Amino acid sequence: MDFSHHIIISLLFLFAFATKPSTVQAGFKCTQSDRTTCTSLIGYKSPNQTTIFHLSNFFGVHDINSLLGANDLPLSTPSNYTVNAQQVINIPIPCRCANGTGISNNIPRYRVQKDDTLFYIASDVFGGLVKFPEIQQVNQIPNANLIVTGERLWIPLPCSCDDVEEQRVVHYGHVVEAMSTMEGIAKQFGTTSDVLFKLNDISDDSKLIAGNAIDIPLTGQ
Repeated sequence: MDFSHHIIISLLFLFAFATKPSTVQAGFKCTQSDRTTCTSLIGYKSPNQTTIFHLSNFFGVHDINSLLGANDLPLSTPSNYTVNAQQVINIPIPCRCANGTGISNNIPRYRVQKDDTLFYIASDVFGGLVKFPEIQQVNQIPNANLIVTGERLWIPLPCSCDDVEEQRVVHYGHVVEAMSTMEGIAKQFGTTSDVLFKLNDISDDSKLIAGNAIDIPLTGQ
């Protein structure tokens, strides 16, 4: 490949990321009427060591007891309770359904840091629970390469308020690990692979992509 051809490909790549997506589908499927709200959960893997108090503020969880309860921690747990790097913590989020999908209701709000990119925020800060074009769309950012340090971005985390198999559930956003199978995930969360395949519109394990978030219905919450 000559130099000029390489430049053309690079420019096309940048243009693809600079344009505002018009048909990005954020969130999980939610067939409830518009403006229906509920509480969902996401499994967040912190990239660094942190505390329960920090995560409560980071995700806009106003009632820290709900965060403790979601992780089977005693209500007497101190706010400086350590969460280790790469430890998965369940985060309760307010969910709102609209246009057939559910996303977190105007929270969390992330303050852009120096040298952040939308891709980095989505993949590293929020661990793949959301994709960068979804952040771009809900915040009406014309150019994905131009975000301002200090501005606050709404992160549209995936959620749902739908019943599953005619049963009331709490929807849980789970980021798929490498080498996972739907059967293994189903056993981990007390459901069936058939339910997960249908709920996530996935035909088989070959479509189960590591790093993507899938919707898991939890019962007995």
